[in-house]
Amino acid sequence: MTFLTRLLAACLVLGSLAPPSTAQRRDRDPLTDAEVDQMREAADYPSKRLELLVKFNRERMFNIESAAAEGPSKTKEVHDILQDFIAIMDEIDDNIEMYGSHAADMRKGLKLVIEADSEWQLKLRQLKEKTPPEQLEQFSFILANANDTVADNGKSARETLDEQNKLAAEKKLTKVYSERKD
Repeated sequence: MTFLTRLLAACLVLGSLAPPSTAQRRDRDPLTDAEVDQMREAADYPSKRLELLVKFNRERMFNIESAAAEGPSKTKEVHDILQDFIAIMDEIDDNIEMYGSHAADMRKGLKLVIEADSEWQLKLRQLKEKTPPEQLEQFSFILANANDTVADNGKSARETLDEQNKLAAEKKLTKVYSERKD
């Protein structure tokens, strides 16, 4: 066995001993199978996809509020749903970036995202204020992350809506994604 082969083998062994990354530890998709199917069906319609993602995250927010209201016994559930909420926020941002880069019309969906972001910021602030400190310390980091993600997402959506409005005035937006010219 050459030195390089032994070194490669050692790296593989050491790599297998390393703790899994956050992405690897996540053992489930934040979307249900039915939600994934809905997203696939809306692949050509950016506004519809954003509308669906907002709907899914509104459901997550309702579940977060319900679990938090049940008290300390549901702290882990609140944490896990917040993680799903953030993952869906990331999906919203990914969709905005992808469809925006192809000049696909998503103005209607962006307006929904902006409205929902304001709503979610308020609800997350209320969650922080209403949760007892001993319970809050169990998910304060993920809650702060959710707040930051919502704020960043809102800013991105507003900027993209401004760009989309300019492109619409120039008649450079595509209504159906698969019919784009690029």
